[in-house]
Amino acid sequence: MRIRSKSGRAGWQVKAAGRAGFRQRGTALLEILIAGGILSMCVISLYSAYSFGFGVMRLSQENVRADQILLQKMETLRVYPWSQTAPAGGIIPTNFPAQFTTSPTAGGVVYTGSIVVTDHPVGESYSNTLRQVTVNLSWTSGGVPRSRSMTTFISQNGIQNL
Repeated sequence: MRIRSKSGRAGWQVKAAGRAGFRQRGTALLEILIAGGILSMCVISLYSAYSFGFGVMRLSQENVRADQILLQKMETLRVYPWSQTAPAGGIIPTNFPAQFTTSPTAGGVVYTGSIVVTDHPVGESYSNTLRQVTVNLSWTSGGVPRSRSMTTFISQNGIQNL
């Protein structure tokens, strides 16, 4: 639709105003599409950052719990008498389970552990009074098998020679 006025100059002004409004509306639509694309990219990256952060926190909690379990098992060795820490026939359990849950309804992570008591691996004169204890712990997190291990020596006389 063409708008004409009596003077040619006024007609041109009306036509120019009509075309500028059409171009203005087209630019606004393009700006909205670009802004929507940028917003969607920001939302996706923010969601990815949060999910990655929560995954790292969960893995960190599992690692800390594994260290706590290992330390707990090592500390219980302090109360066993020397005669009951023998590699064969001792009372130290060879396998044990442990669990870690963050909420009562969640399944959590199941840790599987083992304790291995062996004679001292070095042939020194005092080797018959030392035993090597290794505590192994393994679990699966996010489909990836993980493990931790801790080794120490226990002595027949302990820290103090009574």
